[in-house]
Amino acid sequence: MRTLVKWLVITLLVLVLFLIVLLALGYLLKENEETTNQLKVKLNQETKLKQEKAARRQALFLVKPNKGLTQNLTPFEKSQQKIITDNLYCQTNKECFLVQTDSKALGCIVAVNSTGLAILLKTSNAQTPKASDCQREYLRETELTLSCQNNTCAFVQ
Repeated sequence: MRTLVKWLVITLLVLVLFLIVLLALGYLLKENEETTNQLKVKLNQETKLKQEKAARRQALFLVKPNKGLTQNLTPFEKSQQKIITDNLYCQTNKECFLVQTDSKALGCIVAVNSTGLAILLKTSNAQTPKASDCQREYLRETELTLSCQNNTCAFVQ
């Protein structure tokens, strides 16, 4: 009789331990699924932002008013163009700034975020200033309004 009770207690302990292990594995599986879902959402948002950025870059290059000007860009203007297209993203109007590029091909005045502003200011200081066709443009544009439209810096004349 004692042996039977002893084996019964051992069997119950093993079953309880087995159930505890199963419950722990189920909990870990649930946590892993939640983390995976959060990572999927984050990855989808990043992919969407990259696609929007690529679409904005293509739109910027396709909308240029004078193709003759954009085809004859200097290496400095090409680097500025890349900086401008890479730094258009914004979340609020406070993140957008106007920059004078001194290039008609790029647009004499462009709107970029604070990162783009800092990079353009650093690179423009390295470039020697020259007389440009944009001087008349700067004088004509007396009031420009910055805005963050569709997470892109833009300005309205």
